[in-house]
Amino acid sequence: MGENHFGNQRTNQRWITLLVGMMLSLAACMPVRPVGTLSTTEAATAAPTAEATQMPTVEVTTEPTVEASQEITPEATAKPAEEATTTATVDASAIVTHVTQMLAQQLQISADQITVVSAEPVDWPDACLGVESADTMCAQVITPGYRIVLSADGQQYEYHTNKDGSFIQLASAPQASIGDALIGWQQSRDICRAGQIGSAGVAYGPCMGVMMDGKLVTPERLKELNEFITTYAAFEAQTPAGDITFKGQGKTTANPTEQRMIAEWAMQAITEVSAGRTDASLGLALAWHRQGGIAGFCDDLSVYITGLLQGSSCRSQTATKLGDKRMSSGELEQLYGWTDKYAPFTFHHDDGAAADSMAVNLIFKGQGKTEADDATQQQVVSFAEQIYTGMSQ
Repeated sequence: MGENHFGNQRTNQRWITLLVGMMLSLAACMPVRPVGTLSTTEAATAAPTAEATQMPTVEVTTEPTVEASQEITPEATAKPAEEATTTATVDASAIVTHVTQMLAQQLQISADQITVVSAEPVDWPDACLGVESADTMCAQVITPGYRIVLSADGQQYEYHTNKDGSFIQLASAPQASIGDALIGWQQSRDICRAGQIGSAGVAYGPCMGVMMDGKLVTPERLKELNEFITTYAAFEAQTPAGDITFKGQGKTTANPTEQRMIAEWAMQAITEVSAGRTDASLGLALAWHRQGGIAGFCDDLSVYITGLLQGSSCRSQTATKLGDKRMSSGELEQLYGWTDKYAPFTFHHDDGAAADSMAVNLIFKGQGKTEADDATQQQVVSFAEQIYTGMSQ
């Protein structure tokens, strides 16, 4: 019995050894598959890959849908801790503040004198925000934005804006009261703008659009207007500074250069009214400075496209103004010739490190495209020096 038992055991071991050998042989013949990949059969039955089933990416926004009639109230912007608070309401509040400040500047009053009547989100029917004029083409595309109604001194002003407040249109305003119309101006260089300057105020806005009421921003502008009206006779002209209708009461017939001068002045005055302030750089044609020399020069001159001259001496600690003067017609003609032709440039000349060295600086704000050569730049510098000398004598 022992022999049979051990014989059977040896027989079983031989069968096990044979089966293991066959399995190893089969394994050696099968292709090796990297870990984590699918077999052919598995790939055929597996779900499609992400690339095959990928859906278009949808950008998630936190801005809720707002009904067109919903007002932007303080309550809507006073919940920073709540999930419903969005950048849209914050931006709307900032836009209302910006429009309020803009109106305050234009009316030359403080912002606290203006009341917000209403402010609501609106989907405007076109790119002009629902404010069209006869000479404007508007893309017919829905433009989200806001309608803002403000009140000042019992009068209401309605503004339309786009969503971020970068485009603002005046939709309605009180009838402008300017008294007797003295100057009518219009220009369509970039966009068509128009204005009326009267004895009691100024009206301005887009051509054939809603006009805003305003006033000249400084007493000097009113003084200059009176000088023009009492000096020159009435005329109508087309100038590089725009078309102008001038209802002067003087006896002097304005030549083309003087007609342009008045048009340049009207454009600058209307620009100031629309901004609600003046700016020393507005309309500046050139600025000249001279310092040094045996005589100890320290002189400044500003020349404006309107023909206005402003000079001062800085020899002492306190600058001494030479007073405001106006260029002659011949000087203006020369200036316009340069500004129309030449591009802006800066000029600097310094004699050196000697004790009596002279330094001259000039900034020229031309509107042309031609680069001024050295000879032309020197002519402009000499022109400025001669004008200053004439003012200081």
